[in-house]
This record gives sequence, C-alpha cells and structure tokens, in this order.
Amino acid sequence: MADQRGSCGGLTGLQKIALGLGIPASAAILYILYCRYREEQEERVPFVGEEEIEAELKVPKEAVKILIGRHGAKVKQLQKDTRARIDVNLEDSSEERLIRICGLPVQVCKAKAAIHQILADSLPVTEKIYVPHQVVGRIIGRGGETVKAMCRSTGAKIHCEREGEGALSLTRLITLSGTRKEVQAAMELIREKLSEDEAFRKKLSQSVLVRSQRKQALGTRREAAAGDQGNLPYLDTEPVCWTPDPGHRRGSGDGHPNYPAGDPQDASGPSSAFEVPSPDFSIHANEHLEVYVSATENPSHFWIQIIGSRALQLDKLTREMTQYYESGDGGMPEAQSVHVGDIVAAFYPDDCSWYRARVLGTLDDGNLDLYFVDFGDNGEAPLEKLRLLRTDFLGLPFQAIECGLASVAPAGERWEEAAVDEFDRLTQCAKWKPLIAKVSSYVPSGSSMWPRIRLYSPTDGQNVDVGEELIRLGYAVRRSQEEDGAPCPFDEGEALSEPLGTLGKPPGTSLENLLSDMQQSPDERLLSPSCPSLSEVASMSEGGDLFLLEENSLTP
Repeated sequence: MADQRGSCGGLTGLQKIALGLGIPASAAILYILYCRYREEQEERVPFVGEEEIEAELKVPKEAVKILIGRHGAKVKQLQKDTRARIDVNLEDSSEERLIRICGLPVQVCKAKAAIHQILADSLPVTEKIYVPHQVVGRIIGRGGETVKAMCRSTGAKIHCEREGEGALSLTRLITLSGTRKEVQAAMELIREKLSEDEAFRKKLSQSVLVRSQRKQALGTRREAAAGDQGNLPYLDTEPVCWTPDPGHRRGSGDGHPNYPAGDPQDASGPSSAFEVPSPDFSIHANEHLEVYVSATENPSHFWIQIIGSRALQLDKLTREMTQYYESGDGGMPEAQSVHVGDIVAAFYPDDCSWYRARVLGTLDDGNLDLYFVDFGDNGEAPLEKLRLLRTDFLGLPFQAIECGLASVAPAGERWEEAAVDEFDRLTQCAKWKPLIAKVSSYVPSGSSMWPRIRLYSPTDGQNVDVGEELIRLGYAVRRSQEEDGAPCPFDEGEALSEPLGTLGKPPGTSLENLLSDMQQSPDERLLSPSCPSLSEVASMSEGGDLFLLEENSLTP
C-alpha cells in the first residue's frame, strides 16, 4: 500500500492534470469513432444486396408468346432495359411456364414489374359502350368499311348488338374486346365518330332553321283537283315513278286529272334530256334510317327525305338557286319548249325561295301543275313564273322518296281527315323533326319499288311506333303481311342490288349514296361552290355497298 501511494504520489501535479484530461478525451474519441462506425454500417445497408439473386415467376403459357415477342425482340428489349437475365422454360408442358430472372435485386425487381405490366396489358378485356342509334351507321360505314378499318388499325373486335324484333331503342350497345391497349384505341376511334356526329347535328339543326316550318309542305293538298278520291281504294292508288306518265298526278292528292287539250306533251325538253339520278331502295332488310317526313297525302301515301349530308346539300342548293334566280340570271322558258316531265325552277312565295319542280301538266286555269321533286308535294304556277333550270342544279339527286306506312290500313273505307291530321302531328310533317324509318316491304309501281316503312318518333325518351299509335287511337287497323305487299326480296345481310336496273330504269344514285354521309365528316362535300355536275354524280354512283346495321358481328 505504501508503494502504491508512493507511485501515485510521485506524479507531479501537471501529470495528474494530463492524466485526468486524457482519460475522458480518449473516451470521447473512442465514442466518436464508434458513432462513425455505426453510421458507416447503416449507410452500407442498402448496398448489402450487391450480390446477384435469382427469382422465379410463373405465367400462363398463352402469355409466353406475347412476352417473348417476334423473334425474341420483346424479351431482349426487356433485358436491355432492366439489365436482368430472363430465361423462359419453353419445354414445360403444364398450363403455366416458369420464368427465371437473375441479376441484382433492383434489376430483378424492375424485370418482375415490367413482366407484370406486359401481362396486364396483354390479357383480354371487354368494354361496353352505348351510342345513340343514329350514330351506329357512321361507326359501321358503307358495307362495314369503317368498322373493318377500325378493327384492322386497333386489333380490337367490335360487336354491335342485334336490334330486337319489334323494338327500337334510342341507343345501341357496342362491345369492344381485345387487349387493354387495343380496346382503348378502338374506344378513342368511336369517340371521334361521336364527335363527328355531334358536329353534323349542329350543322343540320342550323340548316333546317331556314326551312319553312308549317304543317303543310311546299304546295297544298288538293284532293278536289285530283278527282274523286272515293273511287280510289287506298291500296290501289298507284305510286308514281320518277318519270311520270302523261297526265299522272303525283304529290298530295294523287289522282288522274283530265288535262285540257293542248297541254304539254312528253318530249325531250331542255331539262328532260338529262337523266337525273334519283333515290332507289338498294338497301338491306330491316334497315333503320333517319328521315324527315316532308309531305303527306295520308298514312298510306307520303314522302320522306333521308337525313344526311345530302340534306345539307339540299339546303345549300336552295340557297344557291334563290341567289341565282333572284339576281335575274335565269331565263324564262318558252311555252312551246315546256313538256311534261321537264325539270324547272319554281318560286315559292311563302318563303321567297326557288325549288326544283317537275312539270306534270296544265290545270284548268292555265297554270302548270308542278311536283316538287325534293319534297314530294304539288304546287302550281303560271309559265311566266318559272325559270329554266341551270344544268348543274340537276347534280343533286331528287330527295323526296315516296312511301307508305307498313302494317296498317284505315279503320274505314279510306283515311279520315282526323287520321291524316294525327299522322301529320305524330310525324311533324314538314317541320323537320328527325324520325326513324324501318323498311318492311315493297309495293311494285311501274318500273320502281314503292317501300312500306315503319316510322318511329322519339318522344319522352322512347321511340313511339306511329302505326301502333294510330291503331291505339282507333284511326287504323292492323294489316297482314300478305295485304301489306311483298317482303324484302332478299335474305338478311344480302342487299337488293339492282331493284330498278332490272326493270329498265336508268342507273342512278341509290339510297346507298344518300346514306354516304354516315361515314363522311360533316364538312365533307360542303366546301364546293356548287353542286356536282352530272358526270360527277355518275362517277359517285358507281359501286359502293350500303352498311348493314343488323349484322350480328361487325368484325372483319
């Protein structure tokens, strides 16, 4: 003890101070070094996995081909992007194939995420979309050309549900199937068609605002001028062809008036020398069309216009004709040069516009009896009020299509005036309300086919069958198929290719071309300064199939 005390006591005061400071300083230094060591260890934790690892992944065997790609291009690109090695066991015969992924942990994670994304994008998906009924034709296109192009460009399958028999909904269901990417691309194309139709509807609504909106269309219903209607049963009223026989009335109050001696005779006049293309019915069975009812005599005899780009062209033609003839450029026809069947320009005073009209004969008061070829009704005017029709104004096919209501007959011997008025109200005759028409059967008339159609009026969120409504109100009775006329003479999906050509009618623009706007943009054909020439119409009318809305599958 004495020695120890001696050794400690032998330290000088300075040494004792140094020793007292050195020990805690050393401890502090050691603590700092320890803390730095701990920090370094913590910083090195994320890089502990620098060693390569291997992961396994099982995928459906049908997805392996998608994952590998053409000649292995996709899997090679995947390895390049992730820097991981990917091996696919192609010899496995089970329903799932084993995929081995080797590389650093971060590389393996990236590769697995990329594979999962590829599988998610490649798995088949199905999307459903409801579109307005009138847009289906625009999506399908003539002969299915538009929808086939959609399928080719996107790879998706497009299916339109079949319309139920006797039912007509305001919307149609379209089903898209394929990979997610394919379905999204097809959905985008359909949205474009919806936008095109919306733009077209806006143009159409603006265009019809300038049309005359009243119960009666151009001209008036003149039953008295047509003779005794009581002697003509409703089924025996022969519809008139586009080139009427001498003395044959057409339009409201169709009949057979006796023209006085010296009235115009059939001959080749200035305008009758041209064969103007007119609507015929080269259409599919059960086809749905969007139409206006432009003139009526009764529910068994009325006229429609197809709603489409040609409706806009007709309004454009009316404006051009009015501007031309109001400027005094049109010449006045000479009496000896006017013949039955000639197409002339006629002024309508109620809206101060000029329209195309066909000369039917001479009335008792000396006025010429006129048929407005684009609206379907009659008018009259003295010769000095008519003008020669400029030939390029003949380029647009006549727009009035003669029809009868299918499956109904008058409750009595003939249609009552109240029934006609109710039909006008339901169809908004000459007020340019869009209706849906469905061709049911045909009635032969001379060298043409007169269609009987069902009409549906969109009202309060549903389509009202005009014929059924007339039956419900007691104005009409149901008529059998045998009484209604011949059904569409072709199987479903088969077009009536040449209904008029085989009967001797000169070839012209068919209803297919009247519906060509369904696959055209709204601005198409509206930019030309005038109507197309006759040669252009002839070239446009060659070929082309009508699209079919009742196809069960719309895929190529």
